[in-house]
Amino acid sequence: MNFTKYMLDFYGPNGIYPMGFTATQIGFATQMYKCRLPNGALDFIGDSIDRENVRDIILQAQEEMALQPAQKAL
Repeated sequence: MNFTKYMLDFYGPNGIYPMGFTATQIGFATQMYKCRLPNGALDFIGDSIDRENVRDIILQAQEEMALQPAQKAL
């Protein structure tokens, strides 16, 4: 199964836990996660552990974006 589809089945707009994640968010977060693994992509198997870690990266990014002060238009 494709990992992005797997993630969308859980966290996409119509997922089991509908968090509204997009394929783009999942793709970026997956790449970040693979870079953090000791052996990179070799340690990535696309299981529930990987799914939850990628989810956490997206949630952390969303939280950081919400905490940033709104920039005024020039």
